[in-house]
Amino acid sequence: MSFGLLITISVGLFFMTREEQGPEIDRTYFSIDDTEKIDHVQLISSMDTIDLSYDGAHWRINGRWNADVQMIKVLMATLMQAQPQRPVAAAMTDTVRKQLEKKGTRVILSEAGISRMTFTAGGNAAKSESWFLKEKDNQPFVMIIPGYRVYVSGILQLAVGGWRDKRIFDFNWRNFKSLTAIYPKEPVQGFNVEMKQRYFGIREVPKSDTTKLNDYLDAVSLLLARRFVTAGETVADSITRLQPVARIEIRDIADRMYGIDLFAPRRNDMEVFGKLTDGEVVTLDREAVTAIVRRRGYFVAEDR
Repeated sequence: MSFGLLITISVGLFFMTREEQGPEIDRTYFSIDDTEKIDHVQLISSMDTIDLSYDGAHWRINGRWNADVQMIKVLMATLMQAQPQRPVAAAMTDTVRKQLEKKGTRVILSEAGISRMTFTAGGNAAKSESWFLKEKDNQPFVMIIPGYRVYVSGILQLAVGGWRDKRIFDFNWRNFKSLTAIYPKEPVQGFNVEMKQRYFGIREVPKSDTTKLNDYLDAVSLLLARRFVTAGETVADSITRLQPVARIEIRDIADRMYGIDLFAPRRNDMEVFGKLTDGEVVTLDREAVTAIVRRRGYFVAEDR
């Protein structure tokens, strides 16, 4: 093979490869320079509108609930790292645009009242491919996070419950005032925890086991929801119509009350349904609930 023929083949392969790869893609097209300055995120879909805003101390959801700090960190990391892999194929562009318009989530990122970026996020039914389409643009892009096999749009399509702080009781030992445990079917097993001079004690148990009581209070303070139940879930509706097995109420030093009704789990279920004071239904880990459903007699100190 002559040297000239080799040059011709090499040049041809070079241009074929460039053609297959397509034009150079701006990997920063959907990037925000400094996500720490973003203080307002709106996620708008046909199903819901979720408003995440930072009030200077906490991220709040729709002005009503505290957001899960870890979920906010995941959101900001996603916004910082997501980048276009390639434009959606020309043959699929119209279909993808229509699907994003119908089922996508409109994302508005703002800083100090000024919109920084607006785009629509979505993906295929199998959630194996994510698409972003910037506002006033006609070209959707396939999005990835380099080095990870992840459905990038997933976090932008969460229901409101996915953003909520999973802590059931929003208190710490500096603002804790009292705890009341109520057992509707066994009233004599209920009790009240309160400060006695310099330590916590149980009003109805003069000599309580302080180790058991401290472990119990720790378990209550760390209680987390597995998930917030969507309204109309049949199993949840049927269970929460029954009489609760127990009710736990916490009061803080501002006399705000946080409460949850706990219901008997079904056989072999590893989760327990609970209803919060505001009527929201949650599920909880069965083992975690076992640690806080303690009758009065459990705390009586043994004579030595």
